[in-house]
Amino acid sequence: MKKLFLTLIFVIFYNYSYSQCPTPTVISYTNGSTANYTGELNDNCNPDGEGKLTHNDPEYFIESQSGTWKNNKLNGKGIVIHRNWGSFEGIYVDDKLTKGVFIRNSNSIIWKYEGGFNGFNFQGEGNSYLETSQNIIIQEGFFISDKFANGLETNTSKINGVIIKSEYVNGISTIKERNDINSYNKKDIIGDEESVEIDLIQRGSIFDARIAYDVELEIGGVTGDWILDTGAMSFRIGKTLFNRLKNEGVLFTDLNKKIVSTGIGGSANGKLVILDEVKIGDYIVKNVVATVALDDNNSLLGTGFLLKFSNVIWKMRENKLVLFK
Repeated sequence: MKKLFLTLIFVIFYNYSYSQCPTPTVISYTNGSTANYTGELNDNCNPDGEGKLTHNDPEYFIESQSGTWKNNKLNGKGIVIHRNWGSFEGIYVDDKLTKGVFIRNSNSIIWKYEGGFNGFNFQGEGNSYLETSQNIIIQEGFFISDKFANGLETNTSKINGVIIKSEYVNGISTIKERNDINSYNKKDIIGDEESVEIDLIQRGSIFDARIAYDVELEIGGVTGDWILDTGAMSFRIGKTLFNRLKNEGVLFTDLNKKIVSTGIGGSANGKLVILDEVKIGDYIVKNVVATVALDDNNSLLGTGFLLKFSNVIWKMRENKLVLFK
């Protein structure tokens, strides 16, 4: 009975002491704005423990702060909602976010960052995913004051499917790979031999004042001849040949990217595609970027195709082209 009496006295005293702080508590700031706090308080009626603070000024950039409070500041797990930016959730020390997640989801932007923070700035190791109406940017590495400093970035266009991969070192980016330009990747070359010799078909002679060399390629079971043009950058498919490839069901990705190439004969219109695979000799070459001619039927094999290999040797006297895996 005595134990029960003491317990009742403690409960009554605690309730009386706690009731001295109004709930919700109105907090006033020096600029005249106020905020309503609902949750645990200390003896000075300041936020201490679990609670939520809602700011009443619609012009203030923070809408609400909730989580674990100590000394009138967020300390521990918490979440801060910004009116125009998004939410910042994670571990806070004296109102500063140190590690957590930022999320923004509006009609035009989806943005998620997870990693280190310095207040509301991205700081330290982290991963960022930003999607707009035009592209998707993924950054993985080290951030300094919101800026990507060191690591890898992948930028994917939602308009034409172009993917650009860049490496950042001390805030300076260098493009390492892009899918609208052919570049060497050993995994794209399928074949057992380290090198293969390709027969070149000679057209004309020195006595005709014109020599040309044709290269035979196979795309999706369709065979065609390409003029070897080491002075051209692109790998070009003539209009009629490309229509034949489409009719045969050849797999390709249209980058929806129009280009204009200029040469000795003038300018030519084309569009970029990525062919799933091209067979040359005993090699199958994957992910080949090609220009489709929109105005003519000229098919050219330039350095834009040869860049898929680690090395190429032209044996002019033997009418051979040696490709190295």
